[in-house]
Parts: sequence; structure tokens; C-alpha cells
Amino acid sequence: MNPHAPRRYLAWDTSSLTGVIAAFEEIPGGYRKVCSFSLSLETSKHSERLLWSIDAVLEAAGWQLRELAGIAVGTGPGSFTGLRIGVVTARMLARTLAIPLVPVSSLALLARGALPVLELLPKPQKVLVIACTDATKGEWFTLMGPAKRLRDCVAMADGDLAGVWGQGVIEAVMTPDEVIEEVSKRLKKDPDLAWLAFGLSVNRYPGVWDALPKKSRICLEATDLSRISEDALVQAAHEAVQQGLERDPARVRPRYLRASEAEVKLKKGLLKPSPVLHRGGTG
Repeated sequence: MNPHAPRRYLAWDTSSLTGVIAAFEEIPGGYRKVCSFSLSLETSKHSERLLWSIDAVLEAAGWQLRELAGIAVGTGPGSFTGLRIGVVTARMLARTLAIPLVPVSSLALLARGALPVLELLPKPQKVLVIACTDATKGEWFTLMGPAKRLRDCVAMADGDLAGVWGQGVIEAVMTPDEVIEEVSKRLKKDPDLAWLAFGLSVNRYPGVWDALPKKSRICLEATDLSRISEDALVQAAHEAVQQGLERDPARVRPRYLRASEAEVKLKKGLLKPSPVLHRGGTG
């Protein structure tokens, strides 16, 4: 790699129905998005399109894989299958190319998509942001926190690995009632606080939000905030690099926030043991 060439990165997130992949490079004083591509499960599976999309983005950028300085990947929470595809592909390529991986929170990416719109409001710092995606089984993957702290959200700390996260921001699996209870608590603590909720769960369960005060709700009906934007992905990935979150590929894993259905059944003894493990245990 030319030591004088700009450091180039690919970034992608496949945690939801609409995935996104982008190419960006560092420039003096910041970064430049070179090109991006969207993936949709309405027409295909991420497993069928991700590698093709990576090739398409590289071709559009005029880059070669060997020129990459690193890969950024959305680690969730989100779809179990989508996250596995995205993270495993990133780990495979990073290990092959001997370059680091940069983890970013998929929920933080979703929430940060609202920042350009919020900055147009008279008091953007007085807005509580609630980003929710459907976790099924009556639960939501939820990120909640003050708008002024969202720019600090990049990746949660994982074990002994550092992360960057804004104060007062939570990322958790919550039931709709738990979300409403937490929002109500924060609004009661600060009566001047407005609130903005968006994401697939907001679209699918509009009646849930009737329990919150309508007068303080911010509605952005003309803006699609239900999907991760390319700009949010590139910005967060660049910030993660600047914060030193480049990691060995083997240490980057999906953040599911809860056990998979198979893990739950295994713990309950509802799955038959593997024949290989069974033979090994009795031999």
C-alpha cells in the first residue's frame, strides 16, 4: 500500500431489512464518502447480495481490496441472520487482507440519521430520541437518549474492549410498556423535553405512543428515518477509526442483546444433543 495514499475503508450494515454498504476515505481534516449502495430483503437476501454489492462498490470507487486500510461493520442489535452474514463476511475479508475491523452500533447508526433534521429545530438539544426496531416476541431493540449525546454514540464497550457511548443513552431489548415507562420517566424529570420516536416499531405499532403527551412530540412524517442512512454509517465509522476502535477481526462479534431461539431451547433442554458431542462424551 502506498504510504502517501489516503486511508480507504469499506463499511456496511446488514442488521435490518434494508442494508447499506459504503466506501469512504480519510482526507485532511475529515473524510469523503466515495460511493454507497443499498440492499433490500424485499428483493433478495443479504447472503445473496452482500459480496456482489461489495464488488460493485469497489468497482464504482475504482478501488482494489488490497488498498483497504480497514473495514467497518454494524454489529447490531438486529436480525440474527443479517448480523451473522454481515459480521462473518467482514471478519473473513479482514483476516484475509490482514486489516482491522471497526465495530459500530446498528442502533446508533439508525438514531444518528435523525441528527441532520434535529439540527434544524429551534432547540435540538432539548429532544429525547427514541429509535426502535422490532425484535419480535413482543420486544423492541431500543436506543434512547438526548439528541445532544447521540454524536458520542459509536460502539458499546465489549468486555475489556473500549467503546464510545454518550452519557444518558441506553441500548437494550425492551417491551413496548417498558419503553413508554422509561420515556414517561424522562419527560416527567424534564417537562421542557420534546420527544421523537422513529424506526420500524414506531411504524408498526403507532397506537403504543398515544400514552405519551402529544404536545411535546416531534413528528417528521416527510422524512424516512426507518432505515440506516449511508451518511450516518460513514460518519460513525470514521469517528470509530478516529477514536481508535480498530480491532482484531477475531474480537468483533454480533451484539444480539438477547439469546437466540436455539440457545433458549438448548438451555431448556428442548434440543437433542449433537451426535458428535454425545459420542465424545460417552467415549
